[in-house]
Amino acid sequence: MAAVNFIPDNVRMEVPPAYVLQRLFDFDNMLVLVPSRNVPFAYVIARRKQFSKGLSDKALEGTIVQPDTLMCLNYGLVPVCLMYKTGPSWEIDSLLQTLAARDMWAHGGPDKVADMLEAQEDAAKAANAKAIRDDIYNRSGDAWRSYQARTGASNIQFNDRPKSKTVLGTPAQVPESTVGLGRKRKPAKRRKRTLTIGR
Repeated sequence: MAAVNFIPDNVRMEVPPAYVLQRLFDFDNMLVLVPSRNVPFAYVIARRKQFSKGLSDKALEGTIVQPDTLMCLNYGLVPVCLMYKTGPSWEIDSLLQTLAARDMWAHGGPDKVADMLEAQEDAAKAANAKAIRDDIYNRSGDAWRSYQARTGASNIQFNDRPKSKTVLGTPAQVPESTVGLGRKRKPAKRRKRTLTIGR
């Protein structure tokens, strides 16, 4: 299996185990692993040429200086991304998930992906324009209110607040003395008033 989707370009690099190469082959039989010439301890995930075989590698070599890209051209590959072996074991599941997320055909093909990217760019531009508009609106409003307050055109100050008629949560008033609380008081006797005439 190593001769199918692994190219041992660097004999000092570890050869991926058979189950990793098998899972990668089952996911996409056009993918190939090659040790990187540019990044230490990295592997280049590349794809065999399928629609660009008519292009001349010699014409491309004059404009490309990246070692991994030149290596892929020599092997008839198109570089996709880099991968690393993290830890003592090979993590193939996360790699396949990343490749599936970046697979254009899984998302409807190149045209569909181009439309999705353009929609994301338009949404980002609209969000940025809205943020700028809101910021300018808030700044201009603050400046206008500050101008009115400084020129006397408005008597509404920043700290002016209408007072509430009812205060919520006010604790009950406690009398200074608690003497006599709980006792029943006798009602006070009213004095009779008399009206004297001619005195």
